[in-house]
Amino acid sequence: MTRTTIQNWEVSAGPLPPMAEMAVEVWDARLRQENPHVGPVTLIYADGPMFVDPYGPRRRPAMMQQESYPSNAMALARVQELWGGANFHNPFIIERDGAPVWNAVELQRVVAGADPRAPILLNLLRMIAQSIRANSSISVRSGARSLSPAEVQARQQAIEAQADVLDGIADSGLDAAIDRQLEIEAAFKRLLDLGTRAPDDLVSGVAHALTIFEKRARPRIDGPNFILDYKGYQISWLRTPISTASIAFDVTAEIMSLFARIDRRRFPIMARSTEEGVRQAKSYIDSIT
Repeated sequence: MTRTTIQNWEVSAGPLPPMAEMAVEVWDARLRQENPHVGPVTLIYADGPMFVDPYGPRRRPAMMQQESYPSNAMALARVQELWGGANFHNPFIIERDGAPVWNAVELQRVVAGADPRAPILLNLLRMIAQSIRANSSISVRSGARSLSPAEVQARQQAIEAQADVLDGIADSGLDAAIDRQLEIEAAFKRLLDLGTRAPDDLVSGVAHALTIFEKRARPRIDGPNFILDYKGYQISWLRTPISTASIAFDVTAEIMSLFARIDRRRFPIMARSTEEGVRQAKSYIDSIT
């Protein structure tokens, strides 16, 4: 096509050919899917199977559920959280005006990890790592003195090392990545210290996804204790408390960099209920992170 023809399309002086118009619509839809900040969006799904065996036992009619989120990244994180549950069927995501963003088949690919450009947590970490490596030679020095060639090379290697950290966290899987939130934040801070930064839109996408996953935390059983993982720390309490009037909670950490932030080897919290104890323990962790 000539430049004049394209300019005529852009100013609507000439009609866009049908095939080109269809291609634009396809790519526009795809770019919206890849944008972590498209929103607000609504996740819609059925809380039961939409298709049932007419000869099988009677079931209650499935009800449609809808949940609104400010961004695409948050809605996709919620899909990952609910996927495979007995009350989660035929999901799709739409924008405020009803325009579709994701259908059920596309969401299945996202959850299966078959869509590397979908703005889910692990993909976002890998995209950030890729961007960091591509721009590792660019950084802002601090101070009046220029860096020597050896110092420039050392800084570039240190920047790329943070990309390796983020890739490693992404390769550890979704559950592990959620538990390693503080390591993610530390890598972003280290990049700032090195005079560069990860792309803001991708970093905020990671924050949006983690906001959803933090709410899903459930205690696991380890011998006589319940253990709740939170920001790399473990909150533990007895499954059968000695006294229901006063339940003891401990905050511990296995990673040495996190462990060093705890005042004592085991930080005890006394509470009258599980909810109160977990709330106090999370508040303490928030105060030291």
